[in-house]
Formats: sequence, C-alpha cells, structure tokens
Amino acid sequence: MSFVEVARLKDIPLEKMKHVEVNGTEILVANVGGTFYAVNDRCGHMSARLSMGTLSGTVVTCPLHGSRFDVTTGKKVAGPVLQEEALTQRQRELIMPVKTYDLPTHSVKVDGESILVDV
Repeated sequence: MSFVEVARLKDIPLEKMKHVEVNGTEILVANVGGTFYAVNDRCGHMSARLSMGTLSGTVVTCPLHGSRFDVTTGKKVAGPVLQEEALTQRQRELIMPVKTYDLPTHSVKVDGESILVDV
C-alpha cells in the first residue's frame, strides 16, 4: 500500500465530498471541518455510490436507501430506510434481509496542496 494523490485542496471544499478512483478502488474523500477522510465509495448495503448522497457533519447518507455511515470510522450509523409505500411486498422480501456492512477506510494525509490517500 502507498499514498497516492487523489485531489487538490481546492477540489474538495469544506463539508463536501468527492468520488475518486485509484487502481480500481472507488473512494469517497470528505472534507469535514478542514480534515479529510476517505472511505470506500460504495454503500455497505446495496453498493450505491455514496458520494452521490449527502454529507452532514461526519455522516454520509446513501442516496439509494438512506443507510448512513460515519466517514471518520467507516462504521454504519443506521441501516436502510425503505419507503414502504414505494415497494411491493416482493421487493421488501428481497431487500430486508440484505445486511449493511461497515465501510473500509483509507488513511489520508495532506502534503502542501495535495490530498493523498493510502490505497
């Protein structure tokens, strides 16, 4: 494993996140209060791209089913929120047993204007 430049400081403003790919690994880099964190950019529930969701403080919410993860630790904060009226009984039966896993994290360091992630 080694640190790879994934963005410049100006590319990820405060309280924003960015999708990057390094050697086939999809990574979400988040700027929380000026500190950068990196987790895998695929939801631990059904693999949606988390960087297309929302970031509130240290928590990213999946745009697909609402699972939430702490970007500082990769830990699941909450499982999916399923809109019952939008699902058929069969869809509920298929989705409900799907487990939601914590996200792998990546070490981040800033070198000058560069954001580097250990991949």
